[in-house]
Amino acid sequence: MSIEDVNKIDMIGIPNNNENLVVLGLTDHLPWSGSIEEHLLKLQEKINSYIRFIESGEIYESFPASCGKSETLIEVYFKYHIPHECADFLEKVGEILAPVNIQLRYEEGDIA
Repeated sequence: MSIEDVNKIDMIGIPNNNENLVVLGLTDHLPWSGSIEEHLLKLQEKINSYIRFIESGEIYESFPASCGKSETLIEVYFKYHIPHECADFLEKVGEILAPVNIQLRYEEGDIA
């Protein structure tokens, strides 16, 4: 699964160090050598599908262990170093999600 599988949740789990947190992970293996705008659109579509999964309650049906958890985190794992446009985009998405109690975090690879 990856950023290109828009209607799939790549990873979901509860970390051992925080039993109140549900983490949904998505992977982006695509290089940033092409159109940044097209890449950001794919990323936006994938994040939107995660938000729908959470807000619709489908998360509880698909992953019953998430019931009663007080925190939700969407974590994006990039294979490649991200451009500043992507970092800016993710910061804005995080600001939008904060009021609905969804956190957004990312890790980027060191491949340029």
